[in-house]
Amino acid sequence: MNTKKNLAVVWFAALAMFAHAADPPKSALTVAVYDFSADPDAASYASQVTTLVTVNLTTETNLVLLERADMKKTLSEQALGLSGMVSSDTAAKIGQITGAKVLVAGQVVQIGDKHLVLIADIIGTETGRLFADKVEGAADNLVALTDQLSRKIAQTIGGQTANLTAPAGETSAERLDRIIKGITGTNRPSVSVSVHFGGGKPVESPILEGEFGTLLLKAGFPLVDEKSDRKPDIMIIGSEDGSEGPRRGDLFTFIEVFNVKVQERRSGTILALVHQIASATEGSAGAAKAAAPVNAVDAVAERILPLLAK
Repeated sequence: MNTKKNLAVVWFAALAMFAHAADPPKSALTVAVYDFSADPDAASYASQVTTLVTVNLTTETNLVLLERADMKKTLSEQALGLSGMVSSDTAAKIGQITGAKVLVAGQVVQIGDKHLVLIADIIGTETGRLFADKVEGAADNLVALTDQLSRKIAQTIGGQTANLTAPAGETSAERLDRIIKGITGTNRPSVSVSVHFGGGKPVESPILEGEFGTLLLKAGFPLVDEKSDRKPDIMIIGSEDGSEGPRRGDLFTFIEVFNVKVQERRSGTILALVHQIASATEGSAGAAKAAAPVNAVDAVAERILPLLAK
């Protein structure tokens, strides 16, 4: 009887340890592995290296790997792919869309018939900083080579976290205060805001309109209802669209696409056209869906309010 109890205790303890290990630590970095490119002679090795590196990095407890199928779907919806060389600008866009803090890409180079050089580029999507790791050896030793490269990648990410990622994010109040302080001009034209959901029959988006209106009022811009007798000096006309992003463990991501036209009412002059992609990652799908539009509005406001105040 005691033996059965002891076995049960060990079994439940093992289950608890496994469940705890399955949850990524709060400090874990989200990583996206882009397709490795290759010279024509080494093309057959590139997809194998991508797969093996991805699998190896999933064993690192300080990293959360994005599902490649989800990432491919999300990027294709934004006219981006998983293939090709990656610039800092491309890495930043991928980070905005997927929520990845670090992007791993690279090249496979074949020298002679049987010698491979594997190069990994490790890019911070927030900072644009680039680090590289390299291994080389016999082509028939590909598994060992990718193991070695994966360890180097994990060590680089761990050792260069401060350079790869931006400092801890601002609170919403701090961000609002910074946006308002960044408006140097004294002009405060009256503004109307109209935002609709993109695609199909236009439907008003009260969340974005309300968020934008609140920010304008706090910055000192008179807010005019587009249906009122008073006519605004400036019209802000926007359309939004959103979709679920890749899921990361117990965290949910939502991606918001916000297109805005800023136009003078009397002259019809277009002052600005803004295309903004923003994302939010939260503990529930609802929270992420609510936070992403706010992030998009704040990013757009930071770009256009200084222009209106001139």
